[in-house]
Amino acid sequence: MRVVEPISVTDAVLDASTGSNIPEDDHAEWSSGTAYVVGDRVILASTHRIYEALVDNTGVDPATDIGTTWLNIGATNRWKAFDKLISDPVTKAGDIVYTLVPGTIADAIAFFGLNASSIRVVCTDPTDGVIYDVTRQIVDNSIVFDGFSYVFEPVIYETQEIFTGLPIYTGVEVEITISSGGTTAVGQIVLGRDQVLGTTMPGTGIGIEDFSRKERDIFGNAVLVERPFAQTTDFQFTFPTDGARRVAGILARLRAKPAVYYAGDGTSMFGTTIYGFYRDFSIPLTTTISFGTLEIEGLT
Repeated sequence: MRVVEPISVTDAVLDASTGSNIPEDDHAEWSSGTAYVVGDRVILASTHRIYEALVDNTGVDPATDIGTTWLNIGATNRWKAFDKLISDPVTKAGDIVYTLVPGTIADAIAFFGLNASSIRVVCTDPTDGVIYDVTRQIVDNSIVFDGFSYVFEPVIYETQEIFTGLPIYTGVEVEITISSGGTTAVGQIVLGRDQVLGTTMPGTGIGIEDFSRKERDIFGNAVLVERPFAQTTDFQFTFPTDGARRVAGILARLRAKPAVYYAGDGTSMFGTTIYGFYRDFSIPLTTTISFGTLEIEGLT
């Protein structure tokens, strides 16, 4: 079992002018001298958020008056890939390109909420040039189980992918290209340090928490309103008992921070990879090998 501790993507990591091929022009930039009426939308480049006017106003900064004068709608299209919302993806016709300069050590990148056919990750050192260049076709083969399904099932693509073993250190530039044959989308891009928690064991389970409305009216008719859902994974894992303090330390750092949890390399077919947060953990210790349980609730 492993976890990717995320690095915050800030303006220093994603350059405003060269960091992406997605323009930040969802709406006009807010101006203190402009009169706004109810329903007008603006953006603030300083926060990378979209705001909607709740009342007619002039000179009221959206960043300082949320809920009374302005409503925070969400991230701009460019920054949706880093807003911790998988169900509200960044979209673009053609390729989506991000160039990140983390300025710290990292070795993994995970993608969630994908509508794409391939992902390319290129790491470039300012002195040595390209030190990593990997392209993956993210075809989902889980529906192919016999000759008939191989021939007649449509081609579908993975909605999540993870790259590990990347040589990212101070000064390295990471260029990400997400491609499809039409409108490309990605819900979240998570860059960070890959950490080992232990060995994933049988008994690990997957599920979802559905936030859709499912009711019946007074006549017994079903009323179904589709809403987002959150993936859940209950990990069962083991680890050497003398490493318990290290495991507890990693989890303590992540106690209020979404991270990428997964069973290990080559385990994507099990559906256990999840971007979310854990509930309280308690790990009984034994003499040599201890067993842990970690319940992860995914982000929507």
